[in-house]
Amino acid sequence: MSLNKNMLWTAFFFLSALMSPNLFALLPVSKAQIPNLTAGAYIIGAVVITGIYLKTSKVHTLSEKRTSWGKVIGIGLLGILLSWFLQTIIMLIEIQLFNQPVGSQNTADVTDLIKKAPFFMIAVTIAGPIMEEYVFRFSLINFLNQKLPTILSALISSLVFSVLHGDGHYLLYGGLGLFFYYLYQKTGSILTSIITHAGMNTLVVIVRLLFIK
Repeated sequence: MSLNKNMLWTAFFFLSALMSPNLFALLPVSKAQIPNLTAGAYIIGAVVITGIYLKTSKVHTLSEKRTSWGKVIGIGLLGILLSWFLQTIIMLIEIQLFNQPVGSQNTADVTDLIKKAPFFMIAVTIAGPIMEEYVFRFSLINFLNQKLPTILSALISSLVFSVLHGDGHYLLYGGLGLFFYYLYQKTGSILTSIITHAGMNTLVVIVRLLFIK
């Protein structure tokens, strides 16, 4: 599969999963069922997008490195701690320079939803990060890189990534997006950024569930 077709189909299935709650709201199901149905849509989206990635020709992609599985996983795990540190630093900058509120409303809303529907945690901690890494760190950057310099492609992709989170923390999500991209390029394996992204989301959710009421 070409990069252009990859971008088209990956975006389609990602946006379908993202918009699935609106579709389920139109169906004769209770509101309590929608988070679980959404989690199912996210899981299906993650599986399908992974399949699209595996069928995509890697000839013209940015990463051609061959890195051992140990290094891929090790850097991914280390990235969880580094991303937590980076998140803290960026949030302090946002507070001082832009008077942003402490914490993310998006994260707070998601955590409240998990309390009501625990199965939805799979969407937030596993399926969502898988889809986002394939979309923003592989598909969109490589698609844009056909016409643009790599750094500009990465910046645009990170900007879109931050905007889609929809809570105003553009510097935070944009910075994390660039960091995930750096990890992907460091090993040449998208699995590295998936591990870091999924691990960081899991850590954030667990901290909020245990310590923030």
